[in-house]
Amino acid sequence: MGRLFLHVNVSLDGYIADAAGDIDWHFADDELQRHIDELLESLDGMVFGRKAYEELAAYWPTAGDEVSATQRRRMHELPKYVLSRTLRATTWHNSHLLEDASALADLEGDVALFAGGGAATFAARLGLLDEVRLVVNPVLLGGGTRLFDGEYSKKTLTLVDERRFASGALLLTYAVARDDR
Repeated sequence: MGRLFLHVNVSLDGYIADAAGDIDWHFADDELQRHIDELLESLDGMVFGRKAYEELAAYWPTAGDEVSATQRRRMHELPKYVLSRTLRATTWHNSHLLEDASALADLEGDVALFAGGGAATFAARLGLLDEVRLVVNPVLLGGGTRLFDGEYSKKTLTLVDERRFASGALLLTYAVARDDR
């Protein structure tokens, strides 16, 4: 088994998308973009929920100069695992369906769960998260898609790292207690 960690942008009031489903409120700066490049270079795979996968699969294959060359390359070549019970096929290069969230336990290497409140909730419910990395954006959305929306047992987290970006966003890294996984 590898190491599964959640890495997600979140508003200060706990939303990962606004009420319209948009994520254009994320703060970004050059330093944060370099962090994303470094993160993608360190990964062995990525996990997405179905909705997030469909949106990302429509964007990344034709992404242009608005993203770094590292991001374009790694988003193409990395294995992408999609949690879905309804999707029947994937079209994005090197993407694979996982019909059951428990299959996450079989993934090898460092794998980031990047998107999907439902996927994050299932991973928490099954005790599969080793780490939670939140990019907290200095914005209050007042509604939208919650990061964790559903039931799961209590998880004890320990802050192991923090990083401030020029945009005002904070990367907070928490380890999940071994007893809670």
